[in-house]
Amino acid sequence: MVPLSYNYRNLRVRWKTTLMTASGFTLVVAALVVMLAFLSGIEAACAVSGEPENVILLSKGNNDEVLSQMERSLVAQVETSKGVALDAAGQPIASRELFLVVHHRPEKSGAFRFLQVRGVLPAAFRVHSQLCLIEGRTFRPGQSEVMIGKGIQRENHFQIGDAVEIGRKRWKIVGVFESRGAAFESELWGDLDELASQFRREGLYTTVVLRAATPREAEELAERLRNSRSISVEAMTEPKYYQKQSEQTQLMQKAAWVVAWFMGIGAMFGVMNTLFAAIGQRSKDIAVLRILGFRGRDILLSFLVEALLIAVIGGLLGMALGAATNGITRSVALGARHIDFAFRVDGKILLFAGMFSLIMGILGGLLPALSAMRIKPLEALR
Repeated sequence: MVPLSYNYRNLRVRWKTTLMTASGFTLVVAALVVMLAFLSGIEAACAVSGEPENVILLSKGNNDEVLSQMERSLVAQVETSKGVALDAAGQPIASRELFLVVHHRPEKSGAFRFLQVRGVLPAAFRVHSQLCLIEGRTFRPGQSEVMIGKGIQRENHFQIGDAVEIGRKRWKIVGVFESRGAAFESELWGDLDELASQFRREGLYTTVVLRAATPREAEELAERLRNSRSISVEAMTEPKYYQKQSEQTQLMQKAAWVVAWFMGIGAMFGVMNTLFAAIGQRSKDIAVLRILGFRGRDILLSFLVEALLIAVIGGLLGMALGAATNGITRSVALGARHIDFAFRVDGKILLFAGMFSLIMGILGGLLPALSAMRIKPLEALR
């Protein structure tokens, strides 16, 4: 085998070419890591949204809260279904909710934005137990007050005491809550009856969330309601509902890999050009190595090692750049709703990026290495 010091010396002598080729890998790998971190962050936000004991109900034929609409009589019927947990007073633990997407124009910027508003009753805080108040207080029933998730606070720079226009009224922000990074952090919560009166939705609900005693009972309750002939609703556990929302990112994931492979092909051709140029300059060196007793496969392996070294240098730099985005927060649209999420760079993404870089390095170095392997010593020395 040709000593590694030989490969290192050749890369160092041509350091400008080596650096330019490695920078191509750096950009490709960094872009791949950022795209995968973007998708991983969305999936993580959806994965923590919802509790396995909760069953979410929507009107028949709808898979999104924005389009759902259920009447009071239907809701009263599903709340008494077998499998719904009861509180100490023997009442079903259920949350009637009204989810709306409304226009909002901040006074400072004047640009229209969309706000996600959820009207709830006090029972919602027992059903959605993952919510935690981190600042201020909860809204008072019957008052024009709202709580906001920390995600929407960060994006819109809201503060406690600020007023936000929803419908025909101005609502005072009285508290900030978090929800372990769940989609609820992108919403404003207010009194259900007050919001319903603003939008003429009295007696109508977009969502009902039922609480079961255990995750298994929640699955059974959801299946029983889905298959019921007397109750016409879409029923699924909360984690499955948000999992379906995250499935919208699958197309983006495929697109990310397509873009990465096309960029990777460009980096691969860069390695080819670099090594083919090196072969033209080092044909006599290769001939001498063959005369000294090194076999063709040793020459092949030597040039593959050089290609891999370039790929490793560029890949490591690219992973470092991509990993710098870890934790950066952004907002993304999933269907008719927006969720806040954080870019998430984990070991799996870095492993994919590293393997991708090595594969591109091997493919880019294979043809030049085969060409170097076929050089005839006597002809090269003439």
